Order: sequence, then structure tokens, then C-alpha cells
Amino acid sequence: MTTKFPIALSPEIVKAFRSQGFVVTPDVLTKEEVVQYGSAIDQAVAVRTASDTRAITDKSTYEQSFLQCMRLCETDPGVVGLTFHEGLAGIAAQLLGVPSVNLWQDQALFKEPGGRETTAHQDQPFWPIGQAPLISAWIPLNAVHEGNGAMAYVPGSHLVGPLKVVDITHTSEPFDILNDPALAGEPLRVVPVNPGSVIWHHGFTVHGAGANHSDSVRRAFTVVYLSADATRTKAWPTFPLDRAGVDVGDRIEGEGLPRLWPPLAARPAPPVQKGAGTGPQGL
Repeated sequence: MTTKFPIALSPEIVKAFRSQGFVVTPDVLTKEEVVQYGSAIDQAVAVRTASDTRAITDKSTYEQSFLQCMRLCETDPGVVGLTFHEGLAGIAAQLLGVPSVNLWQDQALFKEPGGRETTAHQDQPFWPIGQAPLISAWIPLNAVHEGNGAMAYVPGSHLVGPLKVVDITHTSEPFDILNDPALAGEPLRVVPVNPGSVIWHHGFTVHGAGANHSDSVRRAFTVVYLSADATRTKAWPTFPLDRAGVDVGDRIEGEGLPRLWPPLAARPAPPVQKGAGTGPQGL
């Protein structure tokens, strides 16, 4: 029996995603959902960052790009409904063209006033998952535009596959992925978006985000979905895989990596907290 998608996509939306590597789906969340989940995420971020009183100019280059709080669904019950949102998970499966997706991670990504641009990069090469189908839902919690940190993408860049890994922490020699010959000089395309709509990008789509020149925080939340058939391809340390006991060659599932589509009959209890993921994880 096939589970019906709560939000069925048009063929045009799916085609646009598969050709460009990113697409906007309008009116996915209601105004009430944006307020509800936005408030829960704001509270979670406030708790996690309460002890950090540094000015943005005193932070590292990476920290100036965004405040990053990961796996909120494991610690904050008010966020769980967004991470497990059936409409979002169903869209992820349709865009990837796979029958089932698991959670890879969720995270709040808040860009403070004065926050620098986020260096262009691909997500998937950071992780030991090979070329498994992976997609990110980038969910704005306030209006996002070119002046406060809008996302930007290189159209079609997902089709070239993995490029050189970009150290967005800026702790090693800088590398501008936009100069890679495989991209043929194609520039980033800025994508403004309003709350309720969601931007989706493929794991190999080159993307970045602008600086926040406004006087308020750019608030966004992301959920990253991975094909349920994906396997671990490399042994390098990776928090969710190591915690779940996923070895090289094993299917990526288990503790902290629940199935999101088709929806489970009951959501799993959050994992016992044994640490927190760190390092380059997104925008």
C-alpha cells in the first residue's frame, strides 16, 4: 500500500529541482506553524547560547557566519513536530525520487546582525555517505532577502558531483569553489524567501549565503534527509554514525537517524545525550 503524500508536488517543481539542484516550494507551512515552531526554536537557541556573551567581532570566522545549534529534535520537544513534519518529509522523498528517507540532521542556523557571508560550498563531501541521495530543507522563520543573509545557489552544480571540499571554518588554506573549472564560471543565484515557503537543495549543489547587513537576526531551520537505502562509505569520525554504531558498508539508520518518510507509526524516543555534533554541517 502506497502512503499518500500530504503535499503532492507538480511535475514542474520536481523537474526544476532535478535540473537546477534547488527549488522553492511555496506555502508549505501555515502562519500558525511558523509562529509555533519559530518560538520553540528561538527558545532552544537562547538556552544553548546563553553562556556565550561575546560580540560577533570576537568570534571565529566560522562562528561569524552563523549560530549553529544541531539536533534540536533530540533536546527540545517543541521542535520535534517540525523535524518529523510529514509534509516536508514527503516533499523530500518526491524531489529525490526515492520511496523512503531518514533523518540525517536538523539544526537552527541563525545569522546575527553583522554576520559575515557563508562561504560557498557543497554539503555532502563533508560526510562519509558517498553519493547517496540527500536533500536539505531550508526553512526561513522570518523574511530572508539579499540584505540579511539570503541563500544563493549555482544552478546545475549538483550534476558535476563532488568537488574539492571547502573548509568553511577557515582554519586551513582558503579555496574558492566558484573558481572550479567544473562550474564554468556560473555565479551564485540569490533566492529571497518568505516564512511558510521552503528552499530545497541537493547535497552536491554549490551554495552560500550573504552577509546580514540588517539590525535583526536572520532565523532559519534546516532538516536534512537521506535516502533510507544509503550506506556509510568511509570510516572517518562522524557523530551520528558513530553514536548509532553504523560501520562502513552498513545502512545508515538507528539511534538519532529515524525514518521520516513514510511516517512511522510512533516517533522514537530521543537518543540519550552522549555528546553533540560539531564542525561544518551546513549554512
